[in-house]
Amino acid sequence: MNLSSKKAMITGHIISGLAVLFLVFDGVMKFFMDKLPPEALKAGEALQWPIELMPTVGTLLLISLAIYLIPRTAIFGAVLLTGYLGGAVASHIRVSNPLFTHTLFPVYIAILLWLGLYLRDARLRNTLTKP
Repeated sequence: MNLSSKKAMITGHIISGLAVLFLVFDGVMKFFMDKLPPEALKAGEALQWPIELMPTVGTLLLISLAIYLIPRTAIFGAVLLTGYLGGAVASHIRVSNPLFTHTLFPVYIAILLWLGLYLRDARLRNTLTKP
């Protein structure tokens, strides 16, 4: 597939869109922690984050996503989201969550974010492929 083709662009938008949809859902849910079922709250408590901080965490995530969604600032947004997702990995490692299903899940999301951006942004492709 020619990476400058319309197919690559559409594929990039779809891949990015899947990751963004998940992260928007995650970010918005952090504002409604009191509405979650007890099972979800219990799973969240296992990470040992104070529930009062969740709206702040959600705000940081949604701001980073907004920056990622603006084409001109998408690379900076991807860097911010990579940092956010790295913190999520560290949180899971700290409480010894299962590796492939919990701890590495943020890495899977980061791969989708960067792959989608690579397919849809010629600046990123040029930066990574030119000597």
